[in-house]
Amino acid sequence: MAGLVVIGLGCAPVYPSIIHATPSNFGADNSQAIIGVQMASAYVGTTFMPLLFGVLADNISIGLYPVFLITFTLLMIILSEMLNNKVSKEKIY
Repeated sequence: MAGLVVIGLGCAPVYPSIIHATPSNFGADNSQAIIGVQMASAYVGTTFMPLLFGVLADNISIGLYPVFLITFTLLMIILSEMLNNKVSKEKIY
């Protein structure tokens, strides 16, 4: 249980940080639309991810929980780094 709390606290600042960085990543003129998509995606994720894992746990095993968490954590890290690399290449100093 303590591990899940630590993971939750460690990942908690990611969403607000991504929202805060949207104008610099996508431009101020596009930021409202992009933030809307980010928020909608977050709500869809919090709605359907527990359901998806519940179906997996019922049909396969609850032992997949660490794999489930690691998979989505790695996906979050990889996609964030891809965005950072793309933005840093496109910025003119």
